[in-house]
Amino acid sequence: MSNILERANEIINNRSEEKERQYGPMGAGFERAAMIASGMSGKEWNANDMFIAMIVLKFSRQSYNFKEDNLLDAVAYIGAWQNYINDTADKPNTEAKDETEKNIKTLLTEENKTAKEFFEEEDTQEFFGQDTSPIAQSPYSFDSDNPRALLEAMIKIGEMK
Repeated sequence: MSNILERANEIINNRSEEKERQYGPMGAGFERAAMIASGMSGKEWNANDMFIAMIVLKFSRQSYNFKEDNLLDAVAYIGAWQNYINDTADKPNTEAKDETEKNIKTLLTEENKTAKEFFEEEDTQEFFGQDTSPIAQSPYSFDSDNPRALLEAMIKIGEMK
């Protein structure tokens, strides 16, 4: 049996062309996933956040059931994250990329704002004096101003079990 670090290196740094065709470049996939997560959650995510989320997911799974595959995936994601950091640090024109992401997020926000305004106008509960406050707070919510909030929220969720 080979070392877990060697196997993770094979997965990340010697990725087959078939995997690249099926899933796209890993860094670009995590950037796209961050945009989708941002659109779905209303909170700003980036590729680094996605790497963190995938790594802590593997550690969370490991806490329930020891499987070497969880550790292998976590190590592979850590290696891929370092590659992503190295690749994006070398890009001379990150401002254009940031501007594109900002424009996409603005469009998503404007679309959400328009939809929200539409539904608020059509909301009859307020008109009839019904309480529209949430019944309970989601256990999955977290403070987006805290950079470690996602990790802390995931730990909190794990403690609920």
